[in-house]
Amino acid sequence: MTRADLRLLPAATCIWALAVLGVTVGTAAAVAGCAVLVTLGLTVITVSGGTRTASGIFAHLGIVVLAGVLLFPALQRHGTTDELFEEAAAQGLIVELTVVAAADPAAPASGPEWSRDGLQMRARTVRGPARIGREEAALPASLPLLVRASGEGEKGMARVRDGDAAQLRGTVTISGSLVILRATEVTAVPVPGMTGRAQSARHSLRELAREATSHLPADEAALVRGMTTGDTSGMSERTEGIMRRAGISHLVAVSGANIALVLAAVLIPLLLAGVRRRPRLLAGAIVMVGYVWLVGDEPSVQRAATMAAPLLAARFAGVRASPVAALALTVALWSVLDPVTAASVGFLLSALATAAILVAAPPLATALSELTGGRLGRTAALVLAVPLVAQLACTPLLILLTPEISLWAVPVNMIVGPLVGPATVIGLLALVVGVLWPPAAAVLYTAAAGGTHLVLLIARTADALPGSRITVPEGATGVLLTIAVLLVAAIALAARRFPLVRWVMAALLVVVLAPGIGRLLPFGTAPDWSLAMCAVGQGDALVLRPQAAARDAPTVLIDTGPDPAALRQCLDRLQVNRIDLLVLTHPHRDHTGGREALTGQREPAQQWICPLPEAARDVVPGAPAAAASTGETWQRPGLFLRVLWPGSAEDALRANVAEQGSGEGDAANDCSLALEVLWADGTRLVALGDLEPAAQAELAALTPGPAEIVKVAHHGSRFQHAALYHQLDPDLALVPVGQENSFGHPTEELLTLLDQIGAQVLRTDVHGTVVLPVDQQSPPRSVGPAR
Repeated sequence: MTRADLRLLPAATCIWALAVLGVTVGTAAAVAGCAVLVTLGLTVITVSGGTRTASGIFAHLGIVVLAGVLLFPALQRHGTTDELFEEAAAQGLIVELTVVAAADPAAPASGPEWSRDGLQMRARTVRGPARIGREEAALPASLPLLVRASGEGEKGMARVRDGDAAQLRGTVTISGSLVILRATEVTAVPVPGMTGRAQSARHSLRELAREATSHLPADEAALVRGMTTGDTSGMSERTEGIMRRAGISHLVAVSGANIALVLAAVLIPLLLAGVRRRPRLLAGAIVMVGYVWLVGDEPSVQRAATMAAPLLAARFAGVRASPVAALALTVALWSVLDPVTAASVGFLLSALATAAILVAAPPLATALSELTGGRLGRTAALVLAVPLVAQLACTPLLILLTPEISLWAVPVNMIVGPLVGPATVIGLLALVVGVLWPPAAAVLYTAAAGGTHLVLLIARTADALPGSRITVPEGATGVLLTIAVLLVAAIALAARRFPLVRWVMAALLVVVLAPGIGRLLPFGTAPDWSLAMCAVGQGDALVLRPQAAARDAPTVLIDTGPDPAALRQCLDRLQVNRIDLLVLTHPHRDHTGGREALTGQREPAQQWICPLPEAARDVVPGAPAAAASTGETWQRPGLFLRVLWPGSAEDALRANVAEQGSGEGDAANDCSLALEVLWADGTRLVALGDLEPAAQAELAALTPGPAEIVKVAHHGSRFQHAALYHQLDPDLALVPVGQENSFGHPTEELLTLLDQIGAQVLRTDVHGTVVLPVDQQSPPRSVGPAR
């Protein structure tokens, strides 16, 4: 790579930054940013005095200013459209407008009650006439939005497909930067002529792919389709989360790498067959256009296709174009023509990763080879450098989305890399063959699914390893901290020939990676939390502390799970070093078996046990224990606990007799301490231990009242008292349950009940260790692997 390759990069980067600033903050901020850039450039010219430097800066400033002539009006149109939606949301106005679907409609897989009914789809508004309230308006820009529909609107949305136009009527709400349109009427707009026939053919191809993969496991089928056409329908939420944490979420949908694979799959065979250069390149361009048409307008695909076009055109003309210059041109073009797309997450991640690979991977490979004294060859060093720089370049942006990192992201990408290419190419071949011979396509998809199965196996293994969920500070703090670390690493790499630098970096790595050191660092492995549900297998372990509490704040542990090692790992992850109150709800191993982890600093200051005499056998030795019953309370600043059930051991025995065969033969389950927990802001949790239906009915007779959160009884068994759950009416249901347990927990009956009352369900067998952030407004976060 020469200096000429980098000539466009500074100006293109500035234009891109202004576009992102304008979309996220506003046009005025972009104009101010441009003024700052011009001022800084002129200052450098004045101070340096060098003619060559001055001419280079003048050239870049000229490009930025010329681009601004197109960029600022585009940003202004975007801002005007934003204002129209904000006004409609603020006043609750009915809007009527046309959108183009960016994905097939699908039922939400999770989320709070209001988000789980009906259908939803991603879409973009169409520039042109619209009605907002009683007034006619013109939308000057196309903006992305999320469309939700239920009832009659759901029936209309079900007929819409990816790429189709639809006329919508509904209300608008704004959630952060997301525009949500709740549609009451959805009417598909038929597309006439060749465009309509092309859309139908596209949908038919996708439907053929779904039929040809229907015999495969759902996750493997969804991944092989996602890697080829971007269609991931049927993939579980758990698998998507695992792939995201493993650093390979780009495989879930079509990305820029797919364009390279498609071109390689066409150009290499034609080259080997002796086809001349121009026909070969023309065939590659035609196939690329067809592929972009098939997968839709994903930002990363648009970036890759736009970048590939000048490279193919230059090669067609007999010259070699610079990939870096092509990337810079692509970024600048999209920034001025469609700043919303240029500022989208997919485009940002794709362009950042590509830039890092083109610019940083070669020098890093050289440095790695030198650091190993040549023992690591140039090719091997490049194989290591490519996923490393791509992951590092995207990390600051990924932290804004989810403030956590994984130590295994780069190794996972290196391991799955050889699997992705063949699986994608075989999947594409199956897509083409499926038009003529569906059985052969099914066989090819099965072969491709072998690769995707290995990819998922690697991702799940990495997700279960320590270091897969290292939490970092949220927002700008985490981003700035990450950038600072990357800058220090870059400076150290540049100064690698100095022995002192090597020793300092080695010492820092030892300190950071040494076991146990993480708990002493000023930032933890989990965000600030007020409630945590530990994934300890088939058992319960809830940790509570006041909101906005320090690390040494009062901490309550409800049950310990069956395994001391799993509990110890969870408490380490949560940085819990003391237990002020241990509640052992009832004497069963899946609730008391992990108590051996509570030693040293973690020895509880106080213990509650249920009133049965045998409960005293399962306490932590040396810590004061007391049998608790209805009315018993425990209080610290910001946290209050009260026992709701049982009133005595006789209550538990009486309920056990009334169970009519639903219990386990003893009264322990019905002796479970049912607890009410109150936080300072009024949030209420009711934890039901392993209560069986008769005891739940007696608790319901005590009218415990509504609660925002409920810990469901007995890991989600089918033995539940529905009236109690309807009375509690929770927004969030916690289900501590083990993966692939032999009891079938949680049962469909329980999940259906929770769905009926509109509770969001969190399960340790799916979501792993989950924490509720202290502000109670942020969504729950998974910080540990599922068990």
